[in-house]
Order: sequence, then C-alpha cells, then structure tokens
Amino acid sequence: MRRLIAILTALLIAPLSGAAQFDQCDHSEAACILDAAWGAALVLPDEKRARLSTAFLEVASLSSDPDILTRWEDRFERSADSLPTYPDYGWETAEPILASHGVEGLIDRARRRAAPLSFGRADALLAAGKHYQASDPAKAARLNQVLMDMTGPASKFERPLLAHAAAELAMTRCDSDLLERAVARTDAPRNLRYAFWRARIQGNSLGLLGRIRAIDSIEDTRDIRRILDGYRAILELGYCPSDKSAIGE
Repeated sequence: MRRLIAILTALLIAPLSGAAQFDQCDHSEAACILDAAWGAALVLPDEKRARLSTAFLEVASLSSDPDILTRWEDRFERSADSLPTYPDYGWETAEPILASHGVEGLIDRARRRAAPLSFGRADALLAAGKHYQASDPAKAARLNQVLMDMTGPASKFERPLLAHAAAELAMTRCDSDLLERAVARTDAPRNLRYAFWRARIQGNSLGLLGRIRAIDSIEDTRDIRRILDGYRAILELGYCPSDKSAIGE
C-alpha cells in the first residue's frame, strides 16, 4: 500500500516539477522574457523575424540594462539610437479639446462622433485617461468607464478597438476588475499582451515564460509583438502597488 501511494505521489509531482522548470530562468526578468520571445520567433521565416528587430530593441532599451541592450544590438547589427519615435495622435487630438472644453466636453464629442472625433475616438479617450492618471485619477477612472460603456452600442468593427483602449487604460490604472471586463470584449481575449497586462497588476510576469516557451506555431509576427508590447508596459510603468487593485479608487 505504501509503495502504491509513493508511486502515485511521484506521478502527481513530476508534471508539476516539469512545469516549474519550464518557467525557470537564471537571468534578469527582462533577459528571460526577451529570450523566450526570441525562441518563439525562431519558427518564423528569416525575413519576418528580421521585422521584429525594432520591437526587440525597444524592449531591450527599456530594460535599462546595458548588457541586455548590447546583446540585442549585436544580434540585429543595429544600434538602438536608430529606433524611430512615434507621434501620439490620440493626445494631439484630445489635448486642444480638453483645454477648451474639459473632460466632459471630450466625452460629449466622442459619444456624438463630432469632429475631430469622427474617427479615432478610442485613442483620444485613452490618451486623455493616461494623461490624468497621475494628476487626477478620478478623471482617468471616468474616461475608463466611458470607454467601456461605448463598447455596448459600438459597431462590430469598432467594439474591439474601444475594448482594447479600455483594457489598456484599466491596466495603466491598475484596475483588475475593469481590465477583465474590457478584455472579454476584445477580439482576442486570450492573447499574451493581455496576459502581461494582468501580470503587471498581479506583480509577476515570469509565470508566463512557460506559456511563451510552449509556442510551437505562429502565422506571423503578431504573436511576438503582443508579447513584447505587453511586457513593454511593465518596463514603462513598473508593477502595480500590491495594496490596491485600482489606483485612485
């Protein structure tokens, strides 16, 4: 009887130990995530993998680790100094409206699709929410809820865009409940970008290594970009405080 119990115990523990090893990494968090993402990218053709150089270098640069950055610069034979900068069209649209009409004016125009929010209203509300997160968390929370509310009557095309913006703002605000509700309305709720956004709130992204390393088939660069974009948020914003699920609430 004791021998049977021992055998059953070993069978139960072995898969758990294997899974734990699958998630282990002896390097820094950023190095581990980048290496795992690169391993997943190796199934891509060379030309598609080369297109990921900017995304990898951006994350390596955000790691603030010169050794990591040098390693990835050497891999792509490219300096991080050459990385492009991108204008924030959402903020460029939202800022003048906020200056003249305030948050409620921005919300009113977004709901009515009034110019200049005939298009890109999700980006404008998201940018405004990010802007207010530090200075006026209540306004950021208000904009976040408006984004969620707008997903209801939105078209099939726009709904996932609004839901994605609501999820990103919820992640920025460390609001786990709203993040889950928003992600559920996106068109790819199980993708790894959202998993990293959850990890930012929960305080640990290394638990996703096993899931990344288990990737054995991807159709294009999108899956890798989602990994890098998700982890990028952690490097840019840091992990959420552990004592609050939603800052400002």
